[in-house]
Amino acid sequence: MSEKLRLRFIAIASFSVFIVLFSFLVSINAWNYSNMKENADKILSAISENNGVFPKVHRDKPKNEPIPKEKSEIEEPTRAKNPPISGRRTDFSPEDPFATRYFSVTLNGDMAQTSINLNYIAAITIEEATEMVNSVVEKGSEKGFLGSYRYRISEVDGGTLIVFLDCTKDLFFMNNFLFNSLYVGGAGFLAVCLLIIIFSKTAVRPVVESYEKQKTFITNAGHELKTPLSIIDANTEVIEMENGESQWTQSIKRQVERLTRLTNQLTTLAKMEEGQAPISMENLNFSNIVTEVCDEMEAFAQGQGKTIQALVNPDVMVMGNEDQLRQLIYILLDNGVKHAKEGSPIEVNWNSNGKLTVKNKAYLEQTGNMNILLERFYRTDASRSRQTGGYGLGLSIAKAIVEQHKGKISAMASSEDTLEITVTLK
Repeated sequence: MSEKLRLRFIAIASFSVFIVLFSFLVSINAWNYSNMKENADKILSAISENNGVFPKVHRDKPKNEPIPKEKSEIEEPTRAKNPPISGRRTDFSPEDPFATRYFSVTLNGDMAQTSINLNYIAAITIEEATEMVNSVVEKGSEKGFLGSYRYRISEVDGGTLIVFLDCTKDLFFMNNFLFNSLYVGGAGFLAVCLLIIIFSKTAVRPVVESYEKQKTFITNAGHELKTPLSIIDANTEVIEMENGESQWTQSIKRQVERLTRLTNQLTTLAKMEEGQAPISMENLNFSNIVTEVCDEMEAFAQGQGKTIQALVNPDVMVMGNEDQLRQLIYILLDNGVKHAKEGSPIEVNWNSNGKLTVKNKAYLEQTGNMNILLERFYRTDASRSRQTGGYGLGLSIAKAIVEQHKGKISAMASSEDTLEITVTLK
């Protein structure tokens, strides 16, 4: 139990760390890629607005910088004669025009090339530029990537202007950052997983100790209760022999019987979960076992005004313990008969794939996954459970039996009145 709980804790914690790291890496790399595209589009937009040439960049002097009187007197007339050029931009650095590699192509109305400007790039020839223009025209998108080049198509007077920006360095740094972040993230994930494994025993120890104490208490309490219950039952028999039966002695005997059954179920469940003694496994004809138990439970079902409809594939073998597997089928059929609607059948199906299903009409409050029914002391309707004598332990014992046989069990409500319990055995 402790090892299983520890492995589950390691798996959940590691998966949570992986989700957080993965989300962080995806977000930061997506943000990095988005910034790279946004910066490239800003440069392309500026070039397109300036007819295929990077706009001139100037930097004004700070307003608090003193200007020599002599120089101001000399330059004042010049400034008046030469006002600032309206097309200049100040959102780029003075080095951007020299660091940016790009070329532009102008097309006429018939999409034929009229001019190619390769003055600001050395890696592209006229032939390569022509092929790239043809590829972009075929794509039909206004902007995008063509290899390591970001392009933008804009309409100008008399035709179309296509500007290509070399993003090789930006893509290289972006990819380098991606791989480095993956390496660092992977190393961090492994380091955290190692720490989780190291400290997992300490983390689950309080839960394991509490669970072990609970199981030990249930086992010991079950053994201790058997003696006083036996004495009460024997004393009741003596009272009936001396004074005859009465409603009081019958009530005592019923309550003793209920407590004895509850104690036995708790002890059985605790022993199964503890795995105190290994069970003997053999190759069994499970089809015959299912058929025999269904025949034995038929009379009980008819006494409740219900029927058992069994569809069993013959000679299907499983590896297991015969006593426990018989108890499993008894529990499932007993649960079906007790909680099925009046007059409804309990359908039992055992196929050649090792899948056993028990379906019946029941009083349910929800649909979908109903695995909570397999938990200890859970009852959908406490009043009906008291009428039928249930404690919410039968299906828990069935679950423990299935788990001991390395199988799977699940409960599903296909509708508000149909419950299907499925057991898969190997």
